[in-house]
Amino acid sequence: MSSAHASTAIDNFSVGMLIIGIAIIWVRSLGRALLLFALQSLLLAAAAVCAGLAMSSTPLFIGACLTAAIKGIAAPVLLWVVLQRIPTTHDVQALIGRRTGIAVAVVLAIVFAHTFNGGPFVTAIGAQRVLATAVTVMVLGIQIMVTRRQAIAQALGFLVIENGMSLAALTTTYGIPFGVELGVFLDLLLVVFVVFLYTGRMHVIFGSVDTEKMRSLRG
Repeated sequence: MSSAHASTAIDNFSVGMLIIGIAIIWVRSLGRALLLFALQSLLLAAAAVCAGLAMSSTPLFIGACLTAAIKGIAAPVLLWVVLQRIPTTHDVQALIGRRTGIAVAVVLAIVFAHTFNGGPFVTAIGAQRVLATAVTVMVLGIQIMVTRRQAIAQALGFLVIENGMSLAALTTTYGIPFGVELGVFLDLLLVVFVVFLYTGRMHVIFGSVDTEKMRSLRG
């Protein structure tokens, strides 16, 4: 694959990741949000494959496989298992309304698209939109973490942030060193595993997985 074709494909995949990030904010079902995150991670893996084809880079191919396996399959499946263990509602509990959340997300996307439009932000990969969308995906992940009350939804926001960071690294440097990337994947699995272990305990103690309930533990 030529660099021009890879650049166009990665641009398109990054826009798809941004749209999915906004969709995660829109949906009110945690199960659907997990499915959307899995799809977003698979788009990230596809972008890494395109970069690997353009650069003939074996580490990028390995990173793409790890992304698909860990973030596209393993993490969503583990969080889905956690979700099924919770007998209460699986609807998202947000601090702001859905329309307000979408409005904020769209404004952020427009602001960052304008800020990172060409000029000094031309990336090594040559893509025009990918750096702006990568930063916006990270900000959307922060929005999800801040505005969601359930531990699972907050963990999902953290994973979305990491997807944006991985896309930014792919954009600027054609990925990060494999050893560092493997450490990041292990950290992500640790986060998901901690959520897997403690959400059940939270539900036993508080009757829900709403992190606001933990404020009662303050001295």
